[in-house]
Amino acid sequence: MIRRATTDDAYTLARLRQAMAEEMRPDAPRDQSFVERTFVYWYEMLEREQACSWLAEVERRPMGMASLLFHRHPPRPWGERNRGYVTGVYVVPEQRRQGYGRALMEAVIAYGREQKLQRLELRTSPGGRPLYAALGFRPQEVLMLPLDEGLSG
Repeated sequence: MIRRATTDDAYTLARLRQAMAEEMRPDAPRDQSFVERTFVYWYEMLEREQACSWLAEVERRPMGMASLLFHRHPPRPWGERNRGYVTGVYVVPEQRRQGYGRALMEAVIAYGREQKLQRLELRTSPGGRPLYAALGFRPQEVLMLPLDEGLSG
């Protein structure tokens, strides 16, 4: 089952994000405050309606997540420009290849359309590209200036 997360789910989102981070960088040092900081972040973002998150659950146990951060541009004479940034798409390893990632993304996309966002953006790993391409995402040129050279991240 896919459902929209509430502030009551902020700790679950933080735990899933920790699992995702540990999987992405298994040799990275463990930050004991990560879950608490991430809990506060998601609680505040959901409470302020600056983001939405979804959970994939099997028998009420969280198995995956996806989040959408809102990016609202200043008004323009020719219309509004609102975008969404998709982040934290993750399914626990034992539940992968069962459609949860696709279902989570379909929920994100449907909500983005409901909110009349002009586009969704995301960063992905090579393993995630086929799913996102199948959902209609396509590569775009983006220029980036790293401001945190030498910092971990």
